Amino acid sequence: MNKQQALSKIEELKKFIESCDKEEEWVKIDYSVIPKEIFDRYGIKPFEIMKKKAMEDGKTIANITWSDAKRRAKEMGYRLPTIQEMLVLLDFYKQKFPDNASIHHDEFLGIEELSYDQNVYYEWIDSPCSAFRGGYWGTGSTAGAFALALSWPGGGTSSVVGFRCARGI
Repeated sequence: MNKQQALSKIEELKKFIESCDKEEEWVKIDYSVIPKEIFDRYGIKPFEIMKKKAMEDGKTIANITWSDAKRRAKEMGYRLPTIQEMLVLLDFYKQKFPDNASIHHDEFLGIEELSYDQNVYYEWIDSPCSAFRGGYWGTGSTAGAFALALSWPGGGTSSVVGFRCARGI
């Protein structure tokens, strides 16, 4: 990468960070949204999560490793969502749709792009091992918008795996 390309990438990152700082880009997940008992079950506090996955050049960032996703989130002043946060969302999602999880759920609680219908339908989350969540609907009982996968190496990349950021309230 030459100096001009590097400066261009820095400018893109700055624009993305500025867009992420807008309040309308975040979904507050607190006790007014999900019952406190569910947060307590996983030992976490309320948090905020980006409505959309991280984007660059108008496209969802994909083909990124778990460690690079963590680094990019940190560079932006945020973090990846934790496994406990995803479990809170999964628990509540299962309560809302006990028999009706759908390949076509494009959003839940205002969190967008959760569906297998999307081009990038998995996203990295922070956990002691590399993990991602997503809606690969061909896997039967582990399918769905908040399905968790702990079996993929963190150094791997794919055109269907991206990330979104989270932050504490």
